[in-house]
Amino acid sequence: MRLMNYALIVGIILFSINSYAQKMPNSDMTNQEIVKKFLNGFNNPAEIQESLDLLTADYKFKNPMVKLNSKTEFIELAKQIGAVITAIEIINIAENGNWVAVFYNFKSSVEGLESNTATEWFRVENGRIKESNLIYDASEWRNFYAKIEK
Repeated sequence: MRLMNYALIVGIILFSINSYAQKMPNSDMTNQEIVKKFLNGFNNPAEIQESLDLLTADYKFKNPMVKLNSKTEFIELAKQIGAVITAIEIINIAENGNWVAVFYNFKSSVEGLESNTATEWFRVENGRIKESNLIYDASEWRNFYAKIEK
């Protein structure tokens, strides 16, 4: 009888672990794969929703020009980004714990800003991107936005 109870408990634990893993978003993807999938969505408009689905509702985004505190705010920015970004080419990617650092070039359709080098640091928790910090030289981008706002 004790063996039967033991087997039943082990079965319940294994079933619970399997059910939890199935509910976890992107549980079969590594943190680096999650970040690559997110960035690759900006290369193909048909995949951008899959990229946005990788963000938590309280996703925090920061770059040299903006600081956003939700996925909703980022989606508005992503619409603007998608209008001018033509490609993201990953050069290198590294991971330390739940942080993923990506060094990449992003291409744009803006004259004079066709090629830009950047690094972005992503924090991934439970299969979703919780925050990211994009670092690049924004001086020419500020000039571009100042001209179009006039």
